[in-house]
Amino acid sequence: MAYPKPLSEKSIARMYACAGLKEEQIAFLHAFFLACANLYGVIAAKEAWGVYRELSEKTETVRLHRKDMYAALEILRREELPYYVFEADELYSEEARRDELRIIVHRELVSFGFGKFSELYSVEENAAGKPFYVPRNLLSFTVMPKSLQEQKLLKLLNGLKSTRSHYKNIFGRTVICPYKGKYLREFSYISEHSRFELSRLRGEIEGYRGNPIKAEELEAKLKSVTAAQYLVNKLKRENSIGDFKTTYIIDNFFEDLTAMGVALSDKNQVKELFYAVYEMCNNQHLWCNHGYTPNEIFTCP
Repeated sequence: MAYPKPLSEKSIARMYACAGLKEEQIAFLHAFFLACANLYGVIAAKEAWGVYRELSEKTETVRLHRKDMYAALEILRREELPYYVFEADELYSEEARRDELRIIVHRELVSFGFGKFSELYSVEENAAGKPFYVPRNLLSFTVMPKSLQEQKLLKLLNGLKSTRSHYKNIFGRTVICPYKGKYLREFSYISEHSRFELSRLRGEIEGYRGNPIKAEELEAKLKSVTAAQYLVNKLKRENSIGDFKTTYIIDNFFEDLTAMGVALSDKNQVKELFYAVYEMCNNQHLWCNHGYTPNEIFTCP
C-alpha cells in the first residue's frame, strides 16, 4: 500500500478550509506534530490528543477540538513533512482505519525494502507503558536542542585526529585507512555497513534489484556530516531506538573510532571520552522513553 503523494499548496489550503480550520490552528498543529515526531518518534492520534490536553493544562495553547486534530492529520498525509502520518492498516494489516489510530512517525524511523518499519516497531515496543514527556515548552522541540553533554562530546571528537594508515576490522582483516592526517571534523565517514548498503542500492550485489535514487539520497546524507558528527548522530539514533544496551552502543562507537584511524593516546583519554559518551546518552531525550531522558525516566510520575 503506497503512501499518498503530496498535493499542491492550493489543494492543501482548500482541504483546510473545508475542514473549518483557522490559520492559527493550522500553524499550531504543524508545530505541535513536528515536536511530537521529534520527541517521541512514534505517536498515535489518540495519544497526541492526550499530550495536547496535558499541555493545555500547563500553558496557554490554541483552542482545539478532538475532531480538529484528527481532521488535520488526514490532510497532513498529503504534505511534504519531516514525518509521516500513516493509517493504522498501512503499518498493521489487521487493524481497521480509524481517525484516532492514525500514527505520526518520524521519517528517520522509516527505511526502505524489507524491514522498512522494523525500527518503528522497535520504538513502539520499547516505549510501551511509559508516560509521555510533556514539558511546558513542548513546541520548542520543533528543533531538537543539543544538550551540553552532546556539545561537549562533539568538541572532544572534533579534536581527535586520524593517525593510522591501517586498522583491523571486526572480521580481523587488515584494512587501509584513507583518513590519515585528518581531524574528525575535516572528513565524512562511510562505514563498511554503509558501503554494503550503497552497493546493494546501486544494484551491484547479485540478488538485489537496487534503487539508484535511494542510493544517491543515502550517499548525500553520509557525505553531509563530518566523521565527528556521524559518531554523535549514530550514538543518538541507537540510544533513542532502545534495542541495544548502552555498553553495546559504546563498544560500537569505539570500533568506529578505530575504523577512522584514531589511536587514543592513554587511559585518561579513553576514560574522558567514555564518560562524555555515557553522559550524553543519559541526558538525551529518547524515543524509546516517550521523550524522557534516562536520568528523568526514574523520577516521572
